[in-house]
Amino acid sequence: MPTEVTVQSTLFESLVRCAKPDAAQRAEFLALGFDVDKPRATYPSSVFMGCQAVVLRTKYAGLAPNTAFRELGRDLVRSYFDTLVGKVVGMALKVAGPERAMKRVALSFSSVMDPVDIQVEFMAAQQYRVRFRGYPFPAESAAGTCEVALQQAGAASARVEVERYDSLEGFDLRVGW
Repeated sequence: MPTEVTVQSTLFESLVRCAKPDAAQRAEFLALGFDVDKPRATYPSSVFMGCQAVVLRTKYAGLAPNTAFRELGRDLVRSYFDTLVGKVVGMALKVAGPERAMKRVALSFSSVMDPVDIQVEFMAAQQYRVRFRGYPFPAESAAGTCEVALQQAGAASARVEVERYDSLEGFDLRVGW
């Protein structure tokens, strides 16, 4: 049986910053295994997915599921750039630029969750395919995250499309700018 992916507390901190949970949402988070006031260093991905579902239901109510996941991915990475670790990563992205940032996608994602299998393939100038395997979160959420990260790296017109999705195997994103 595969090992469940663990998620670093910085991703939970980003979720809290993005959601600004009220007392009821905090209670739901606690029931799922995440205490906003006493975070642990890591959590199973199932805890993050549960907390993410609370945020999707409350903050992104009324949006189509794929749109909600894309927006959550965008908001999560924006909030991540407000964390202590995220400020360092955000500055590094600005210095690196989009080409070098694309070469480090796998490292970026694995810095907040482990284990994940992410491979980047150069397709053409400013065009990449990113293969996500063993990644427990929705493709649209990853796509939103990649869009904002590329913008942070200086790609003014970042475009990320879900190119292939297989519920058992994973998904591929087509990334360009």
